[in-house]
Amino acid sequence: MGSMTQRTLITVACLVLGACGEGAPAQGSDGDGSDSTGAGGPGTTTEPGAPTTTEANDSGVDSPTTGSSHGDSTTDGEPPPAACAMGYPIPGTEQVQGDAEAGYHALLNEGYVSCGIPFALFPIAAPLLGSFGEGEPLPGRTGKNAEVPYNWTVHTSKSSGAEIVSLNCLECHAGHFNGELVIGLGKADADYTEQIGGFLAEIPIPGIPIPGLEEMTRMAQRYQAVGDYTRMLVVGTNPADSLAAVLSTRHDAETLEWLDEPNTVVPDVILPVDTPPWWHTKKKHGLFWNGMSRGDHRATMIYASALCTDSVEEAEDIFSYFNNIRAFIESVEAPKYPFSIDDELAAQGQEIFARDCSCCHGTYADDPALETYPNMLLPLDTIGTDPLLAFEADARPFADWFNSSWYGDIGKLTTGDPFVGYVAPPLDGIWASAPYFHNASVPTIELVLNSKARPMWWRRVDYDSTNYDEEAVGWPWVELPYGQDGAPDDERKHVYDTTITGHWNTGHPFGDHLDDQERRAVLEYLKTL
Repeated sequence: MGSMTQRTLITVACLVLGACGEGAPAQGSDGDGSDSTGAGGPGTTTEPGAPTTTEANDSGVDSPTTGSSHGDSTTDGEPPPAACAMGYPIPGTEQVQGDAEAGYHALLNEGYVSCGIPFALFPIAAPLLGSFGEGEPLPGRTGKNAEVPYNWTVHTSKSSGAEIVSLNCLECHAGHFNGELVIGLGKADADYTEQIGGFLAEIPIPGIPIPGLEEMTRMAQRYQAVGDYTRMLVVGTNPADSLAAVLSTRHDAETLEWLDEPNTVVPDVILPVDTPPWWHTKKKHGLFWNGMSRGDHRATMIYASALCTDSVEEAEDIFSYFNNIRAFIESVEAPKYPFSIDDELAAQGQEIFARDCSCCHGTYADDPALETYPNMLLPLDTIGTDPLLAFEADARPFADWFNSSWYGDIGKLTTGDPFVGYVAPPLDGIWASAPYFHNASVPTIELVLNSKARPMWWRRVDYDSTNYDEEAVGWPWVELPYGQDGAPDDERKHVYDTTITGHWNTGHPFGDHLDDQERRAVLEYLKTL
């Protein structure tokens, strides 16, 4: 079984939801808030079997130039409100209510991903799954679920009656910050670039009948069918949006029956996504970075089960408790900033934020009832960030399939109405959710507010969640003198190359007019959210 099988295995539960030549790398942010920029072009070597820069750019989107000047914004660095005047507030839809406590139980105990590994084999399989089988158990779980990592669920298959273990939503929606697991935080160190451990085919099968083997076979076959579309170039980016589109080509829209052959050709385009935190959900009228999931949000949330959901009957059974899961997701609150805050500086930053940022990102208060959030969809030429994800979502037939399917009877995918763009997100807990932008191309908020300082090629210093840059507000990073093509084999998957289409770090120039003191003040204020 190929490595694509493993890569898709570890992503199926995620759908809910920077050349200076040779030499030592330049200094980035090592925890003291320092940063630097670079210019130049990538090398030409490629890892065998890895997507090349040419392949990654084969998307119809013009290739970038250098550094952070890959594209232009019509705002010319003017702060919004000029920008938000170009936006469209997405209207809301009343959501079906549910029981958050029951939803938490269902999230961790129900088999909404309905194929998996026989429980009897899981102790053998887990070491072969690398880091995805090594997560810590989640306190409070009971029974056999107390014995497995937090991102796995033991349940009884309704098709075979066998006890199996499947990935759950926390595979993507639980991340570590300051050494603690935070439910609802996107996993910023997830690795979907290569195989992380062994493969399903390498799991030794005892020569005795084991209930649930057919579920593992079905799972393996599905992963092989869709795996080529889930490979990312860099650690920390997520293929969930690509996988969602690919799965639509493998299911009949009317019956949801699995198709052995795809019903349409899917472009071989890499769409890196940063997983947004769950605590934003309660404020959003349209889920996903482009705001396309409108109406009843349960429709796209339950699409997490699409890999192995092969009938309307099965989908309806899963749907029966997703009002509760949605209620739990909406109940998740942003954590409190765990380090010290300069209150006087933060107060100065609040005034600047209210003037320059609130028009798109909303207002914040101790009393949630006093807060506002405009759900502002911004045109691509206004926001200026990498357009590939928004373009592909609008151009692919995924939305048409979804809206004509059983899922479309519940909620709709709306792209290009009234224009193609991205939604300015809420900023609750923004300090915890590095890296930034929809494609995870910017390591700190300091760089979000200073587009001219963003590196062309960079990598995180490490993946230690206790190693945090309090001054720059984000993960410590280092600038590199090479991109993906010029990186050593053992480093390539850690190199964020912003010259590759889909990975640009352009746009959002709206903090460029701030001086250093004003920028420091805004950063301090954002720690209070």
